Amino acid sequence: MLFCIIGLKLSLGTAGIIPSLNIPGGLISFAAIKSLTAFGTGMRTQQRAPLLHKLLFQPFGLQENTAMQTYILSMGVGGFGSYMTGMGYQAYLNMGGAPRGSPDFHPEAVYDPVPSKTIPYFLLTSLTGAFLLTQLRKLMICDWKLPFPSGTASGIMLTSFHTATGEAAAMFKVKLLGITGFFSFLFSMAKWFFQGTDYACGFSAWPTFGFAAMKYTFNFDWQLNYVGAGMICPHIVNWSMLVGAILSWGVMWPLMERKAGDWYPAGLDSHDFQGLFGYKVFLVIAILMGEGLYMVAKVLYSTVRDTRKRMLATRAARRLPRFTAEKAAVDNTLISESEDSDDPAQFEAPATAPAASKEAGAVTGTLNVIAASKRVAKSSDAGMVKGGKAVQEHHRPPAFADGLVVDEDEAEDDLLQFKETPAERRLRTAVFLREVIPWQLVPLGYGGLAILSTIFLPMVYTPIKWYYVLVAYIVSPLFALPNSYGCGLTDWDMSSMYGKLCLFIFAAWAGVEGNGVIVGLGVCGVVLNATSAAATLMGDFRTGYVTLTAPRAMFLAQLVGGLVGCVMGPYAFMLFYKTGQVNVPGGPYPTPFADIYRGMAVIGTKGFGALPKYCTTLMAVFFLAGILMCLVRDLLPRRFAKWVPSPMAMSIPFYIGAASAIDFWMGSIIMHIWEFFDKDSAAELATTVGAGLLVGDGLWAIPSSILAIVQKVPPLCMGFYPKGAGLCTLPYCMGFWAGGSDRVPT
Repeated sequence: MLFCIIGLKLSLGTAGIIPSLNIPGGLISFAAIKSLTAFGTGMRTQQRAPLLHKLLFQPFGLQENTAMQTYILSMGVGGFGSYMTGMGYQAYLNMGGAPRGSPDFHPEAVYDPVPSKTIPYFLLTSLTGAFLLTQLRKLMICDWKLPFPSGTASGIMLTSFHTATGEAAAMFKVKLLGITGFFSFLFSMAKWFFQGTDYACGFSAWPTFGFAAMKYTFNFDWQLNYVGAGMICPHIVNWSMLVGAILSWGVMWPLMERKAGDWYPAGLDSHDFQGLFGYKVFLVIAILMGEGLYMVAKVLYSTVRDTRKRMLATRAARRLPRFTAEKAAVDNTLISESEDSDDPAQFEAPATAPAASKEAGAVTGTLNVIAASKRVAKSSDAGMVKGGKAVQEHHRPPAFADGLVVDEDEAEDDLLQFKETPAERRLRTAVFLREVIPWQLVPLGYGGLAILSTIFLPMVYTPIKWYYVLVAYIVSPLFALPNSYGCGLTDWDMSSMYGKLCLFIFAAWAGVEGNGVIVGLGVCGVVLNATSAAATLMGDFRTGYVTLTAPRAMFLAQLVGGLVGCVMGPYAFMLFYKTGQVNVPGGPYPTPFADIYRGMAVIGTKGFGALPKYCTTLMAVFFLAGILMCLVRDLLPRRFAKWVPSPMAMSIPFYIGAASAIDFWMGSIIMHIWEFFDKDSAAELATTVGAGLLVGDGLWAIPSSILAIVQKVPPLCMGFYPKGAGLCTLPYCMGFWAGGSDRVPT
């Protein structure tokens, strides 16, 4: 439940960015089970209640910890920060729709994200990906040896927890997580008291750089959850967001405001997409689509190229004389074992085989669509992990799978380098292949859900016809395979890009007459959920491979967690939705990507003619700029490419404002200072501190939402007013009063 709320709070917030929660999930799952078993030991349940002890308080091992992490993380259902809320009434208003009661209101274009709609939708669509590529796990994990950096990082971290020294280090991190989480919770609670009755006061209204800068959203709004996310995200993402904020809110929008009456009609509402708001939304879409198209093409090219190399290598091996190939294989194995394994007996106990020295597996960060350029592990005496940095794919050229050539510049800063001896590999492969997941599950699971979705989704969302759903389920496997392959190589999940592509296609197919906005958004979720879940499960299989956990256990944990999340997620979302602030511009939960997704659907149905005067031209420019930046980054040597900003990260502040970019940037500043004084400590503990800030703020979201639902507003306003107002003689002054922001003390 906590991770559902944390994910929702981040996706509904001003940035709409969710850093990877794999590492916090593993840490908290370890702490939860450890606390439970310690409680049972302290209460002597084994003697007093043997049956209860057997059910709840038995000692746990590495494999149980791994399955629990998968179960926890699979509960988080997506869509509420994008397409699902984009179907709602508020997104309809934000995109220029007429309000309810108006003759121009179109009720068929509005489907609010209430549980009666969202629970059936997620039950039908969110589990499909688990069945798509399950039977390809041996090919991807054992044969192709795809690294899946996030899955490997989680596996190494969990392995380190279950060693004598690793457990002590893990408990220290748990305590640090608790301290930072408690501080974040208290600070979030204190902030609430000073927001005023209209939620326009408090720390978020602090004019850090003056009122002139704050007019263009340049202020530090004290969002500790985003500071924590900035500590987890790679520096290039945070600095790219700052560059994008300066480019848009510091240069472009102030200049374009002077073009009112020429580039767009003057006097429009600030959120009318026929005006400046349209430029803000659709230029973001252009950049995202430019980078997305480039990345899809690059991964498809890499997939074809790598597959061709493997086929040529296989054919070349078959042309060798049999005794020569066998002798070479035996010699290589003997040489590798003599070099890599001084003590073969250490691999006899499966539960402790991956254990390394004190610092082995100390994981400091993980990766997702925008996160984790952290050092993942230090080298160990057993040679399991080679020091390096986990680098997100779209901030660097992709590394190749095992056995393919990598440039020397790239090899120095490769993805997660997980080294294992032949004996370790045989042990892990034997455990990984020991339990069989019946092949019948693929046609029964995926085919059954496809049939049910084809029948029932049109009943939940009437504009979505059965043939739209059928086509979506036919094309989803075509996207899932390259997406999982690319995610395994680079750790970048491109499911949202495939979803956006389908959004355009199906919205245009349905057209205005067929309510293409709802069709595009609904079918987008079908493809996005299938491709994302397939890649996530394959990464979980990689974690299971590292920790010697059976794939069947990981598969079941993913299914059970997904089922629970289909019900828990929508009701957790209602904590925020009932406040009436979700997707409201300027509110605490603005949900920017809901407007962006709906804007894409509007373009798909109405075409580019509905946009402001020069918006289409600028979209073409920014679309090409997104492609060009990606191309330049991939062509430059690694030491220069790392300085090229990420187009996706740059585009985010275009719409959401500069304040959130400053929050993320502050996370990087903290990391730079920390790394300057103690680089090892920063690498070891930064992710834990950042996760604590996220957890504490996420916990406060529960009572604050309940207070808003029962219509209890903050009692005090901490306001700021300029020089000359009242008795203020400074550049600006701070005051406290009861009420809202409309009152300034005299």
